Amino acid sequence: MTDYHMIEDALRYQTQGDDWVKRVALGGVVLFFGFFIVPLFTFQGYMLEVMRRVLRGETDRPPAWDELGLVDITVDGVRHTVVVLGYGLLLTLVLAIPGAMIIGGGLAGSEGLLLSGVLVIALLYFVGVIAMTVILPVATGSFLRADSIAAGFDRDVLTSVGTNRTMLMAVVMAFAVNIIVSIGSSILGITIIGYLAVPSLAFVGQSAIMYVWGRGFADAYEEEYGEPPLATVTDGTHTGPATTGTASGVDDQTGDSDAGDAGWSDDTDGDGFGTSAWDDAGDGDSGRR
Repeated sequence: MTDYHMIEDALRYQTQGDDWVKRVALGGVVLFFGFFIVPLFTFQGYMLEVMRRVLRGETDRPPAWDELGLVDITVDGVRHTVVVLGYGLLLTLVLAIPGAMIIGGGLAGSEGLLLSGVLVIALLYFVGVIAMTVILPVATGSFLRADSIAAGFDRDVLTSVGTNRTMLMAVVMAFAVNIIVSIGSSILGITIIGYLAVPSLAFVGQSAIMYVWGRGFADAYEEEYGEPPLATVTDGTHTGPATTGTASGVDDQTGDSDAGDAGWSDDTDGDGFGTSAWDDAGDGDSGRR
């Protein structure tokens, strides 16, 4: 699958099904009331469910709001926020301390040293943003794979999947999706009616990003570990991680390593994305419907 088709499929993900207008509208309403804070966690929990399904290769049926437990997905959103804040705090400490030391020296010395300190902090901030752009999708995939906050900090998965070419390509494509949605939101925001539709567009855009993250993580994880991150059983229910343990020893839920093996392979397409979990039987269509 080409990069263009990957982005196209991601943006069309939420338009599948007869009730897609209702689903997208509800997503926009939840995001609109995000100033109450709790709906933001609910929104994030829904997005985690999107990525969880993509990790299982279920790309043809977005989650319907009425089939999800709102309390459960809200709690998921809170748990994931702990992972995000953990990395944010860590990067802040690692990157801010050197800059603060340089500025401190500049205050006691020349203006040139002070200016250098400001430039160093700006550079470190840019490095931090790039680092979070790569780390966050991998940490999220690991969190969902084991349904564990601790797994979100699994160093082995971060180093192996985070440096995998397939995952890095997914990060770039997710960034492209974000730019496309941002442009669309800016255009809609010109009018009052369009402005009211911006939250729904943001819902579609964030779903597309989670779709790309899920595709990238699933393929990269299988390339690195030889098995899918999540497995499914014949009735389509989730069995947890595809193995009975994690690669780095994090205590996680036990899954059936044989479940769904017949639907996975090590095939990759020309862009490095595996066709294993998304191919229809015998057609290699990478899950595009």
